[in-house]
Amino acid sequence: MVRNNTIKKRTTLDVDYEYTEDRITGHARRLFLRKGYHGTTIDDITRSAKLTKGSFYWYFKSKEDMLKRVFLEFEKLFLNNLIESINKVEGGTLDKIAKYIRFAAVFAYYNPELCVAFTTLSGELVGTRHKIEKDIRRIYKRYQDFLAELVVQGIQEGVIKRDLNPDLTASVIIAFHNGILFQWFMNKGRIDEKAYVETFNKVLLKGIISESVSFDATIAIKTKGR
Repeated sequence: MVRNNTIKKRTTLDVDYEYTEDRITGHARRLFLRKGYHGTTIDDITRSAKLTKGSFYWYFKSKEDMLKRVFLEFEKLFLNNLIESINKVEGGTLDKIAKYIRFAAVFAYYNPELCVAFTTLSGELVGTRHKIEKDIRRIYKRYQDFLAELVVQGIQEGVIKRDLNPDLTASVIIAFHNGILFQWFMNKGRIDEKAYVETFNKVLLKGIISESVSFDATIAIKTKGR
């Protein structure tokens, strides 16, 4: 009985620790988004989260450690789940592309700050020789390699244009998606979100789908399961 109570107590402490860590990360992410990484201080974060500096250092070694947490959070919640979801799709490349479009749109809708923070912080830090740059490049490489494999599969199936370079196509899709996210975040409340996503889908699909495949058919696959 004592052993069970001990396990329960440790589990509760773990949950409390994770909750506080996530709460601090949320405040830091919003500040990074508003002021940039270099423009945000640990004092800014502790004031926003209503914590002492001692409490901050209990959870994080430094501001750099906090920054890394934001990037790893994006990788875990977006990229890992995206890859897992698409790998579970029973069907061809068009079905997987449809899953990618739906997953990315839904994730961005419910996690706009995380998505835009990842994109803008990447832009701020890549090329500065900051230690986090290695993680940024690694995450983007995983993302690009996965999409490139999808393009290769589509070319082999004859549903994606054969003259497309898989790596470049994957890079363009990511750049296109990042730009779409930023514009949506900047104009939130002033645009029709459904129409915006549908326009993104049509432009993306029209650009990569083989001429031998009916575009109406791709739209039908894309909207299946909505």
